[in-house]
Amino acid sequence: MLVKRSVLILCAAVLLFGCAASAKKINDLNIGMSKADVIRLMGQPNYTSGSANVEILSYKLKSDCCFSDTFFVRIKDGKVDRFGQQGSFGTYY
Repeated sequence: MLVKRSVLILCAAVLLFGCAASAKKINDLNIGMSKADVIRLMGQPNYTSGSANVEILSYKLKSDCCFSDTFFVRIKDGKVDRFGQQGSFGTYY
């Protein structure tokens, strides 16, 4: 009984801490980073879009174990110039 309880508690803790850490990756982004640096830190985006010299990387990251939020990274002329949650830029992204 004690072993089952310990395993259950351990699994719950791993799940909780793993989920909470996902959205916190966005805090390590910096203006001026390259696209390669962003992908190395954040992983592959869920989707990308772009035009001319602007590219948008979209990430759906877990903010807690039950919910996820959409985050965008805008790359202009090869460098990050904006990032944040959906709606942070005053437009759709």
